[in-house]
Amino acid sequence: MDWKWLPAGEGETAWDQGLELFADAPYSLLYGWRRVYEEALGLKTYYLLGEDRGQVRGLCPLVLMKSPWFGGGRHLISLPYQTRAGLWTLDPALREGMLAAVSAQAAALKAETVELRELEGLQDPEIPANQEHVEMILELPGDWRAFEKQVSPRLRQARKARQSGLVVRQGVENDLIEDFYRVFSMRMRELFFPVYPLRFFQKILEVFPNRCRLLLVYKETVPVAGMLLFQYRDTVSAPYVASLTEFQDEHPNQLLYQAALRDTWEGGAPYFNFCRSQSGSGTYQFKRQWKAQPRPLRYLYPRVKNSGGVCSVGQARQSLAYRLAATIWPRLPLSWTQWLGSRLIRRLVIA
Repeated sequence: MDWKWLPAGEGETAWDQGLELFADAPYSLLYGWRRVYEEALGLKTYYLLGEDRGQVRGLCPLVLMKSPWFGGGRHLISLPYQTRAGLWTLDPALREGMLAAVSAQAAALKAETVELRELEGLQDPEIPANQEHVEMILELPGDWRAFEKQVSPRLRQARKARQSGLVVRQGVENDLIEDFYRVFSMRMRELFFPVYPLRFFQKILEVFPNRCRLLLVYKETVPVAGMLLFQYRDTVSAPYVASLTEFQDEHPNQLLYQAALRDTWEGGAPYFNFCRSQSGSGTYQFKRQWKAQPRPLRYLYPRVKNSGGVCSVGQARQSLAYRLAATIWPRLPLSWTQWLGSRLIRRLVIA
């Protein structure tokens, strides 16, 4: 078995063809995300490919982040800002060899922490792990009317949204990108969370033009909710979603998801991925109302700084940095949070 670290811009065809070996590989493993991380955020990436006699047998994408918060130091993550990615091989013996290669690379880069975001049920039960998140998946039925009966309270709210004058638009035009970014930025400010730069979303749409589209809800000319949809194989995913709380009584979020699910069903994709939530959180409960089922996630830490505990969102929310952000961030002008957020998000390892 030969392991090699692919130079940036090389090996895309072999990598994406290798993904076909893994039935449950997520969209985040597509090689194009490397361009998003490097070109939109300026982050260094390290893509490990395992081959046997010219055939791909394993792969692991990693991003190097340097953070002063929540564990501090250098982190190799697979992958930040994604529900899951991790290390993929055909058998446990190959996995052991790839873990060793990842640890060696981390040592060479002086990265104190390695995080592999994976589904529960893979290998390595002895490795420290964070299990606070789940992936929320909906299997759409063949009969749409049967599904409507299951989620009738949500659909009533979606109908009320339309009756109040809310409308849905979708596409990839520049005005939609800018409107989506405004809604997303405003919601992240409400959540005390650094927002990605506009170029992050622009780059996703540029790199994956045939897989992505935006869905927005408007009240007259004002965007009040938005979603970026990503299709890979038989699944449509919604990794980036936002809805403004000042309009929540008009149910734009329910209309947004109703439109996304209906489009997914009409397009023939049998699965809709609501992406990540913390178990038991408000977003978890919301997704369960749409009949999404949780799949446990296990974020592995084969290398942890000073042999300490793993970093979690729950721990981060107890930190002084988070409490200060919760006090200050919502009071800042939107343009300030966009400017600051685009710089801070590159260092936020729990995103």
